[in-house]
Amino acid sequence: MRASLLVLAIGVMAAGAFAAPPPVVAPAPITRVVFIESDGATPAGELPLYRMVTDPERLVTLSKWVDSETGRLALDLYARARGIAVVHTAARLQPAEYFIALVPDGNNAAVGFRIRTTRGIESCPQVAFIQLGPEEWRFSTTLLHETGHVALAMLAGGRVLPKREIAAIPHTVAALTDRGTAFDEGFAISLETLAAHLSEAPEIRRQYRHEQFLFGPAARMRAEYYRPSADLLTFAQMYARYSEVRDNAFAFTAAFTGPDYLRVQMEKARDFATLRDADQLLASEGFTASFFFSLLVRGEKPPGEEVIRARENAVMTVLAEMFAHQSPSPEAPLLLEFVEWYPKVYPSEWREVLDVFLDLSRGVFVDASAAAIWRTDYLAALALDLAHLDRERIDAARDRWRAAIVADPKVLVSRLGPQLRCEVAGQTVKLVGLESDRPLSFDVNTAEEGVMRLVPGVTQVEVTSWQAQRTRAPFTGADDFRARSGLSATSLASLKF
Repeated sequence: MRASLLVLAIGVMAAGAFAAPPPVVAPAPITRVVFIESDGATPAGELPLYRMVTDPERLVTLSKWVDSETGRLALDLYARARGIAVVHTAARLQPAEYFIALVPDGNNAAVGFRIRTTRGIESCPQVAFIQLGPEEWRFSTTLLHETGHVALAMLAGGRVLPKREIAAIPHTVAALTDRGTAFDEGFAISLETLAAHLSEAPEIRRQYRHEQFLFGPAARMRAEYYRPSADLLTFAQMYARYSEVRDNAFAFTAAFTGPDYLRVQMEKARDFATLRDADQLLASEGFTASFFFSLLVRGEKPPGEEVIRARENAVMTVLAEMFAHQSPSPEAPLLLEFVEWYPKVYPSEWREVLDVFLDLSRGVFVDASAAAIWRTDYLAALALDLAHLDRERIDAARDRWRAAIVADPKVLVSRLGPQLRCEVAGQTVKLVGLESDRPLSFDVNTAEEGVMRLVPGVTQVEVTSWQAQRTRAPFTGADDFRARSGLSATSLASLKF
């Protein structure tokens, strides 16, 4: 796979192994990019077949699109992730070259393809690569995010993380979907959040930060009038991927509780008095993104580039070791497994990592009373009731949570239930622009109040019982849900597990 390549001189850092991240970022090899395009229709069940782009003018254009701040970040990430993957996993076949397949409407990472060369057709079944639409804007808005997926696939040994199609929509930053999607997407989103937080590049700041204030018809969709709806129209919710992820907004339940699936799942408004529980946080890409972002920027002052890259290398090294010793499954609580694996690779940093995790989740993974402790503090703050902020109780609880995890990291999974997908008979959720019309589906162990209300005939008493029983203990299966949820026979009849 070393035919004529377009070379982009992007400095990267070599990966280290089983040691504290180095304080200085050293020079390292360049990343080389190979642009490829379809070589004809691919029969069902076969890997897609590509050929290299060879037109000189086109290559010049493509190289300019990649030669941006986000492009450089993406190629740097690719090289470091590959170096770590080669050392720590079985991903020996991942090439140093980054293959970017130009595909109409391409917007995803993938593993496995075939390529036509002068020697014939070569198969690359474990090579992670990116499929990207051949438009300049995709290179500035999509390349870095999708490279995050490529990095995870490499760190997982040339495997796409397994997922379950539980939700009625593909995914979005505010939604609750499934554990695999939340982890994969959350990791990729954290890269965007980091770039938006630290970048001085005008195009990144305009895209993610609120630095343009435009008014009147001439501004069209960029006008302040449209800002909330314009973010929804990206479906990715670019603005939310910075500000709300940065502020850990998705640790809290949706503010909208009416029976409207899209508003419950996609609006970013939060009820800050009510924490999401353990199962919900694992199904939230927004929360996962907040965790990885916070892990990198933690501290009293903004860390420098060398610190960020060293911490990022540490994260990827832990992920590579985790995946090298266990095969990911759709049910795996990958975020918790990452926290548990961290001290095995970087024991001196684990307390810091643990504090990030516990403060962002506010203890819901280990303590049944954690949500009530937070609610008391929040409501007291609303009323300026200084006497009831309960700070001493909170500090004692945080010490207790930390001690419990240090004593036995398995306590992190003690409050989890299984993912239990069900469909509501006769109801669908439509996303017109994505040509998506799916059955209304959700996980009964994570569904928020507004989604519960979509069950035909369900009453407030039943919704309250559903929530209370799930808080007491997650449902272990469909029969347990039928027995304990408090739903009537009529309501249960519309649910298909």
